[in-house]
Formats: sequence, C-alpha cells, structure tokens
Amino acid sequence: MEETKIKRKALYDKNAIKREFSEGDLVLVLRMNRPNKLSVQWKGPGRIEKKISETNYVVSFNNNTDSNQVFHVNMLKPYYKRAEFINMINSRAKEDSNELEENFPCIDSNPNIFDFNEVTEHSQLENRLNIQQIDKLKEILCRYSKIFSNEPGKTHLVEHDIELLNYVPIRTKPYRMPARQTDLLQEEIRKMLKYQVIEIRESDYASPMILVETPGRDPRPCIDYRKLNEVIRTQFYIPYQI
Repeated sequence: MEETKIKRKALYDKNAIKREFSEGDLVLVLRMNRPNKLSVQWKGPGRIEKKISETNYVVSFNNNTDSNQVFHVNMLKPYYKRAEFINMINSRAKEDSNELEENFPCIDSNPNIFDFNEVTEHSQLENRLNIQQIDKLKEILCRYSKIFSNEPGKTHLVEHDIELLNYVPIRTKPYRMPARQTDLLQEEIRKMLKYQVIEIRESDYASPMILVETPGRDPRPCIDYRKLNEVIRTQFYIPYQI
C-alpha cells in the first residue's frame, strides 16, 4: 500500500514545479473579493518580508509592516513589473551630421515633380524606344500631368449605381480605435475632402471606417461594407478600399 502511494504521488507530481520566493520579491496574492466572499481575485503587488517555512510566507502591502499577513505558497504568484520606456538621445558631433547629409540626399516631398531624364535612365527606355518615341512619351506625360499625378481625383464621365435587394437601412456601429489611429484617420479624411474624393452627406446607411496599416506602406483608410454587401446584388459589390 505504501509503495502504491509513493508511485501515485510521483506520477501526480511529475509536472510539478517548486515555487519558492526570496525576501523582497514582489508577489500577487489570491484573496477574497469584499462584495462577494465566494469570489476571489489576485491582489497586490505585495512584498515578501519573511519566509516562515517551505510553504508559508509573510507578505506586506504598500510597505506597511503593520498589515503583514501569512499566506500559503499556493496563494502566491510572482509579480513582474511592466518594462519602462526610456527615451534615448543619440548625440553626434556637428561634423558627423554634416557628413551624413552629404552622403544621403534628401528626397523631394512632392511626388508629382519628377525628372524625366532620371525616369528614362532608371527604366532603360533607350533600350526599348527610339529617340522620337521617348520625346513623344515626355510630351504626353507633361501634357497630362494631372492624370498621371499621385494625388487622387474624380471624374464625371463614369457613374456607379448600386441595386439593393431591400431598402432596410444598414447601420453598423463604429469600431473602437486607439487615439493614434484616430488622428491618422481624421487626417486621411481631411485629405480626401481636400481632393474632393468624398463629400459630407446625411444618410440612413452607416458603415464603420478602419485604418489599415501595412509595414513599409502608408496607412490607408478602408470602409467595412460587409453588412451592406449582403443586401447588394453580386455584380454591384462595393470595394472595401477607398
């Protein structure tokens, strides 16, 4: 019987980890919740003041030694502080910064201003087009610079009609977003209003906007039209991306 007991205990404690604390360690304590004595929650952090035995520790809260209490090790777990953010300033000599400015030229912030000679060189047009064709391409790009601009625009030549299966308004609540994304989304909306891509209107339909961020690319606003697309005929789906 004793041998069976030892074997069962060894099997039960196979994955057990010995929990041990030292004086000064921060811990969370499993205590009863005052509004409901049957519910418990982790409280703390507390500080280990003394080790009484292998299983009992004296814990103090808020560095108040008068509130010391004894807790079993099974009611304790280690408390880990959140990493602190440290602002680092990397100072360099003035001559070093000047050297960096000379080696790394600044990129033009206006994407619509381009050097055609640079475009010709990088795209190797001379290997595919003759001189007359290159001059004609330059003339077309300069003549229709607004069409080839990186800034979005609109046209009155094409219209998009949407046919609904029913006329019950679709209203979806907006998603919660962090303040940083909210500021970026508001800035994108101001840009679209400036370029007259969108306009302010009143409607019974409401779909939430989100900001899609991809590494290496600028954030882009998107509208979640999934619920609206459920009542739109298949050939008239609205794209999510603006």
